[in-house]
Amino acid sequence: MERDVELRMKGHLYEIAAANDEVLESRQGFPASEEGYKQTLESVVDTAGLDLMDEMAAYIKEYIQEHEERPANKTVRKKARIRVSRAGYPPDDYLNEA
Repeated sequence: MERDVELRMKGHLYEIAAANDEVLESRQGFPASEEGYKQTLESVVDTAGLDLMDEMAAYIKEYIQEHEERPANKTVRKKARIRVSRAGYPPDDYLNEA
């Protein structure tokens, strides 16, 4: 993964963690969720590019803020698979497992 892509992803993960902390005020269970989100974002950027990765990161942050809970990674992967397909890219094996 290129350095600029890696930094952009880390920025998204930082913002997701900040939304988690602000809304849920707890990190209990967050490390496992964060790892799943990271894998999904990596899969999306490898499959469909940066713009779609940005969309998925925004989806996760907005979900936390609106629902006051973290989305299950399986749900995030399903949403990512749908968005990747609609953008005209074939989902990879990781996204297809959801």
